[in-house]
Amino acid sequence: MNYNADSVRTSGFYSDKKWLKVRDYIRKRDGMTCQNCGDFTAKKYEVDHKTELNMENVRDWNIAYNPDNLWLLCFDCHKRKTVRDKQSNDRLFY
Repeated sequence: MNYNADSVRTSGFYSDKKWLKVRDYIRKRDGMTCQNCGDFTAKKYEVDHKTELNMENVRDWNIAYNPDNLWLLCFDCHKRKTVRDKQSNDRLFY
């Protein structure tokens, strides 16, 4: 299945209490500092799945909730990573 963030979003995953608890833990663990570029002054951060989350793995604890698969990124780094991931996935289907 191709990556589709909207499908995961509409599944209710990001409003689930378990996700919100893990998300808050990652923010504290990473000290509100981007783990890619080191920015600690960004206005917006995202807790990102290193292995992309999709409808096939959204219920797999090792991917969805495992702190080893999560890191805090500033908005700009998260946007760049998302574009790279999408381009990589698109190439798999050509």
